[in-house]
Amino acid sequence: MRKLMIIAVLIGATFVQAKAQRRGNQEINPEQLAERMSERMAEKLDLSEEQKKEVYALHLEEAQKRKAQWEARKEEREAMKAEREAHQEKIAALLTPEQKATWEAMKEENRSKVREGRRGSGEPMRGRSAPGSGRL
Repeated sequence: MRKLMIIAVLIGATFVQAKAQRRGNQEINPEQLAERMSERMAEKLDLSEEQKKEVYALHLEEAQKRKAQWEARKEEREAMKAEREAHQEKIAALLTPEQKATWEAMKEENRSKVREGRRGSGEPMRGRSAPGSGRL
């Protein structure tokens, strides 16, 4: 029973951490996060000193892993952005000024469609089916 309670709290703590990251990416280090989550658990579950130390260690380990994963994704996104920009520059070098103008207009139109799709225009984006439409 105690193990189930600890697992449930750890899962809840993960959701708390995810929510904190969505709050505007406020920079919080893994130690602070682990301390905060451990204190909440200690308060709610009346943990012993030994349990507090072990819970803190588990929270710290998880927070450090999550931070490393976040940093890896951030680096990957930056690399993809650089590759995309290099690709765009190569294409632009091949086009005439008139073609570039048309191409830029096409890109802006596509950006507008994506923005409208995010606002929930009611129309599915090209290549995607609307929820509940029966299409896979």
